[in-house]
Amino acid sequence: MAAPGPLSAAQLAAFGRDGFVKVTDAFPRDVALRCRDALWAKLDRDHGILREDAATWSKAPKGRVGLAESFGGDDLGAPWAACWSPKLRRAVDQLCGAGRWVEPGLGWWVLSFPSLGPMVNWGAEGTWHVDGSHYTHTLDSPEIGLLPIFLFSDVRPQGGGTALAPGSHRAVARVLARAGDEGTHGPRLSALARAAVGEVHNPVETIGRAGDVLLAHPLLLHARSANLGNAGDAGAVRFMCHPAVALRAPARLAGSLMTPVEAPLRAALKMPAAPLPAAARRRPRDPDDDATLLAMGFSGFGKRRKGRA
Repeated sequence: MAAPGPLSAAQLAAFGRDGFVKVTDAFPRDVALRCRDALWAKLDRDHGILREDAATWSKAPKGRVGLAESFGGDDLGAPWAACWSPKLRRAVDQLCGAGRWVEPGLGWWVLSFPSLGPMVNWGAEGTWHVDGSHYTHTLDSPEIGLLPIFLFSDVRPQGGGTALAPGSHRAVARVLARAGDEGTHGPRLSALARAAVGEVHNPVETIGRAGDVLLAHPLLLHARSANLGNAGDAGAVRFMCHPAVALRAPARLAGSLMTPVEAPLRAALKMPAAPLPAAARRRPRDPDDDATLLAMGFSGFGKRRKGRA
């Protein structure tokens, strides 16, 4: 039974069906904007990218900057702790179970600048993937129990919000059910997941206002998208982060207690399927996956570095 919280029964059902739900005004908007201001100051110090000078945005390789730091406390002089509001914690309790998860810092950043090239149709620009490239995934893996996407800027339609593949978490759970106790390594799981899901015909883009948080199932396929906002508009620069909420213990695949995160895992176990061949589970890392992590600025994220001003 889910703990009381801000998510309605309909929202919990949508999480089970689609693999994500948005918490509007999850934390104070003024906190989000103060954190964004601190990140602009960091971009100025570390990269020479200034909010008020769009000409300097060209210093962002391919229109984006990846930050491996994870912020907490008063890092950069910003109120990061206030981002984990009581409302947001209660929502995570509803999905993961009260007392069953670990509150992370604010990290896994890709800051996305409006495209300076010709306008194109919005869609996934990066590789569809499941987070967790640094460990072996099993159906009950505790390393990532939930993927929150924090918005620190207003993200408009076609503004570079993370692309989501609705319902893909159920297909990925079935892949892991077939992988058994041996599981499969992160990048290989993403490749198997893409094969299982096929082409994503109707991706959903993450949009909202600064202070909103989208909560996604850890097995949901997602991808970077193009930021087609107005070139030169500082308000169109997308500030979002994707920290990983770890579980304190492996997901429960049996028993009387079950959370919304655990429900699709148990459902996958009930669907007969042949085990994955050992060769499929253990295939070496795909060089394309490593290149993707490097291009996004994520190559060192498995080290979970903590940033300081």
